[in-house]
Amino acid sequence: MKSFITFILTAFVATMCMAQEKNIETKSVSLENLITFIVENYSITSDETESDLQNISFLIQVPETNLSVEDKVILKQAFKLLSNRLTEDDLISIITYSGFSGVALKQTKPQDLKKVMHAVNNLKSSIKEFHLDGIELAYEYANENFDEETINTVVMIRNPNISSEVDISASLTAQPQKKKNNAVLITAISLLPELLAIIKN
Repeated sequence: MKSFITFILTAFVATMCMAQEKNIETKSVSLENLITFIVENYSITSDETESDLQNISFLIQVPETNLSVEDKVILKQAFKLLSNRLTEDDLISIITYSGFSGVALKQTKPQDLKKVMHAVNNLKSSIKEFHLDGIELAYEYANENFDEETINTVVMIRNPNISSEVDISASLTAQPQKKKNNAVLITAISLLPELLAIIKN
């Protein structure tokens, strides 16, 4: 009987530990490749096929003012495409980093294109509270809105037309231990194109 109780207690503790470990996937894509990325990563769902629910936080690199007309066109087309590939049970969010950092669009259905397009058109004015580190904010937001029934993803959208000025030290010191690896990885990914350019020269 004692061993059975020990087994139950051990199983309970293990389950609690696993529940606390929030698994958030990290993906990175250049803005110019965003549409291809969506086609390759999010297949069209139908009534006959079941797919995992998605909870996606898009982390967009922005300049200090706002995105160019061309950048907005790409984002709009990408989100329109995404709305046809995700279901009404999926959720997307938009967070910005680099030039200014904040949550431009809280969790919403991808089919709510009016709300999504407004956020894309008015990223800076859509943010109610600005933060120092958009990368840290993205993972905090993803953790706060984590859903165990979905695939939770942070998708970093790098903009090659913007010089990346990510505060690496802020990302490392401000985040809890389990988020450090994500911050380091995403920062390294965002700086990789610049580092390769320096090496080539």
